[in-house]
Amino acid sequence: MGNLPTLDDAIRELEKLSVHTSQGAYVKVEDVRKLMQERQAAAQIEHKESPQPKDMNQAKRMAMKDENLIKQFPKPPPRLGKSISANEPQSSSRT
Repeated sequence: MGNLPTLDDAIRELEKLSVHTSQGAYVKVEDVRKLMQERQAAAQIEHKESPQPKDMNQAKRMAMKDENLIKQFPKPPPRLGKSISANEPQSSSRT
């Protein structure tokens, strides 16, 4: 049952655990408690794993290192260095 971010996901998980009768579907209170504990544990692990950035530059660096986040966006163009002229340097008229 991993991390369940929404109520819809929780309901789908509980439907898997429910007992279906002619009167309706029933879920054990134990199953609901177990699901809630697993969700809390997953949220705590996620919170511990993701440190909060202190400033915008650190946030950018963290975003660039996050492989899952980078996969969602197109690859940026390569960073180019300083351009160098192909012409010969002009001699100074002061010499």
